[in-house]
This record gives sequence, C-alpha cells and structure tokens, in this order.
Amino acid sequence: MLKYYRHQFNSVCVLADLLALLFSFFLAFWARRDLVPRLSAILASRPMFGFADYVPVFLLASLVIMGTLFSAGAYRQNPGVSLTLTFASNVKAAAIALLLTLALAYLLKLTFMSRLFLASFLGLFVIHSTVLKHVVAIWFRRRAAAGKDCRLVVLVGTGEKAQKVAKRLLERPELGVCPRGFMTLGQEGEREGTAALEALGVANLGNVQALPHFLAREVVDGVIFCVDTQDLAELEELFLICEDLGLDTLVAANLFPHLSATVQMERIEELPLLRYTTVPHDQVALFLKRSLDVCVSSLGLLLLAPLLGLVAIAIRATSPGTIFFVQERMGLNGRRFKCVKFRTMVQGAETLKDHLEHMNEVDGPVFKIREDPRVTPVGRLLRKSSLDELPQLWNVLKGDMSLVGPRPPIPSEVEKYQRWQRRRLSMRPGITCLWQISGRSNLDFDTWMRLDLQYIDHWSLMLDFVILIKTVPAVLSARGAA
Repeated sequence: MLKYYRHQFNSVCVLADLLALLFSFFLAFWARRDLVPRLSAILASRPMFGFADYVPVFLLASLVIMGTLFSAGAYRQNPGVSLTLTFASNVKAAAIALLLTLALAYLLKLTFMSRLFLASFLGLFVIHSTVLKHVVAIWFRRRAAAGKDCRLVVLVGTGEKAQKVAKRLLERPELGVCPRGFMTLGQEGEREGTAALEALGVANLGNVQALPHFLAREVVDGVIFCVDTQDLAELEELFLICEDLGLDTLVAANLFPHLSATVQMERIEELPLLRYTTVPHDQVALFLKRSLDVCVSSLGLLLLAPLLGLVAIAIRATSPGTIFFVQERMGLNGRRFKCVKFRTMVQGAETLKDHLEHMNEVDGPVFKIREDPRVTPVGRLLRKSSLDELPQLWNVLKGDMSLVGPRPPIPSEVEKYQRWQRRRLSMRPGITCLWQISGRSNLDFDTWMRLDLQYIDHWSLMLDFVILIKTVPAVLSARGAA
C-alpha cells in the first residue's frame, strides 16, 4: 500500500523515458541529416546513412540506458525526488550508455555509427527525460496534496510510534497515504498521545474495539498498528478481521502464526513496517492491467458506438423512460460510484421490488428472478446477449471498474455480507469474472462469492486474459443468463 503511489509514479517515469528516447532519436536524426550539414562544411561532406541504419544504434543505446537507470535505482524514487537528483542520474546513465554503446559497436563492427549522432542523441535524452520526469513528479505531488487517489489508513495507538507515523504521512503527501484517523487502546496514560495526534489534525475515531464496525461502514484501504509488542497479542482478532476484509495491515513485527496473509516489509522512509495482505500487489502487473483497461474500453466505446446507438434507439422506441439505468454500486474497498447500464426494465422498476421479494430465486442478499415481470422485451434480449453491460466500458475508462474483476454489488447487499464475503471488495470490480464463465446466474450465492475470492487469490494477467477469452463463448451461448 505504501508503495502504491511510488510504483505508479515510477511506472509513468518509465513511459516518460521511453517517450524521451523516441523523441530524442528522431530529433538527433533530423539534426544530423538536415541541420548539421548547413552549419559545417566538413560534416556535410561526410556520408549520411539511411534511417534504417540508425535503428540498431537506437535500440542498443536505449537498452543500455534503460538498464543503467533500472540498476541505478532511478525507478525506485518517490514523487518528492528533486530535479537535481533526476538530472544527475540521467547524466550518469547517459555517460555509461555512451561508453558501453561505443564498445559494443566496436565489437559488433557497426562501422557506420556516428559518435556525434550518438552523443547528441544521449544529450537530448538527458534534457527531455529530466524535463518530462520533473513534470510528472510535480503532477503527482499536486495530486497527492489535493488528496486525489490517496490511500486512507487508520492508525491504532497513540504512542510515540503513532505520532511519528502520522507526522511523516502528513508531512509527505507525495507518499500517497493519508491518515483517516486514529483509535485508542483504552489504556491509561493515552491522554497525552491523544492530544498530540489531535493537534496534528488527525481525527480521533474512538476506541479500537469499534474498528470492525468502522471498517464495515467507511472507506478504508489499510490499518497501521502503532502499538508496543506486548499489546499485539490482544489485537489478533482485529488482524483476522482486517484479513477477512482484504485490507492491508501493517505492524512492527510478525507475531501472529494464524494469519495466512502474505507478509512484506515496507517503510515510511526509515520507519520499518510489516504489511499483511491477501490481495495482489504486483504494481507492474496491476499497472499493465489498468493500461489494458484504458486501451480496450476507449477502443471499445469508439468501435461499438454505432451498436450502442442502435440499442439506445431500440430502448427509447419500445419503452417509455430513460435509455440508461444508473445505480450506485460499491467498488474498491467500499468506494461508491455510479454504475451505468442500458435500461432493461420498465421505468421505476426499483419501486416494484418490494412486491416481488417472495419470487426471489437466489439465496443470500442478492435479488434475482429468472422471469422477472419488470423486464421489457428488448431488455430480455439485451440481458441474454449481455449487451446491457456495454455502457460499463465508460466505468472502466473512468477507473471505477476493470474489464475483469468481481461484480460490483449494491450497498444494501454489502450490508448483509458475512465478514469473509466483504474481501471481494478488496479488488477493483469488473464487467466479467470467473462467475461469468462458470454458470452466470445458475450459481448459488455462496459459490459466486468463493469464485470471486478464488480470482483474487490467484490473480494474474494471464488469468484475466483467459477469462476474457472464455467470456465470449459464454455470452454468445447465453448460458446461465438471466
């Protein structure tokens, strides 16, 4: 969790450097071909090789410079990195790349390589990369200062550890982690620590025994236990609750053998913490997942625009009311958003739900009727073909949802969840998931929940790809559609 914002920042920095390499290469080639001959008669008399001959130089130099930046830790920075440090690391990487590329060119007998071209290419890269990454850093810092995309944590404890953690998080908004508040242990001598935390502007959320109720009602991404070692054993039940909810749990030591969550070390600068987590945290893979979501959803909305228009016309022509059905759903860790679908029921169908409760065919808090009398003829066709889900590509593009992930529930359903079922909210909801290729509406509620948790526990980009591929025949066959 504490690495989330840093990983996002560094992923964008990698893209910025790739863009800087491309732009610098084309600019250096243009300068060598068109500008330099006009400035120097000697250089104008030298032979100019074609664009294709310079491509190996670009690939070789780019590989060396990116490898140098990776090995030097240039992509392990946080958004607070200074302009001077960014420039220095780029100069160092460019110098190493220059020497190694010339050496490799000699060994590979790339006789056409121009040292002037290579030097100008790497020099331009230093300038472009430094500017781009500094702009990215400023943008991330401003987003963090505005509280955008910030991970919310609850601090447990009021002692010196809690005060240090709270102060550091408040001083360094670029870390992307914001204290939602703190909870006391109900011990004597906490008055001074409570006053100190409140003076920092951290909200007092009451006694730690209220933590389960608070987590069930509020948006929280993690809990940091800032307590003494002797107090940890008494808090094991709270750790298990956090694990069931899929929340990150950070402490000073690993003392609980009953937890099955993965334990990883994190730091707030020099302050060591252990993270307990049962959800995916491969930030590179998650970044690629999000990139795929953006690309596919934007392309899908563009290519499917004519089909979306025809569906909208069919809905408006056959049933009075709005084209879209907009409903509040719960996303990542309880974040609420407006989920958009094509309307498949008569207008005002939600007000008729109470009269149909006795017809519910699904166990658990979910309400489903196979032959729902509220569904319009066009709506039934849209549901069978899953075309009613297409507007959710807009939710994917916005970041509320993903292409693949647990389906987003409505708040009233989540209120009835058992504790272990809430962990399905620990990953961004999706349009399709394992349930879509395993029976859809034919599944009972408990199986549905366990499939979602199975997806979270075994998530990978390959699993997403397999689900997307298998979703196509499942939708075309209308197997289990309601």
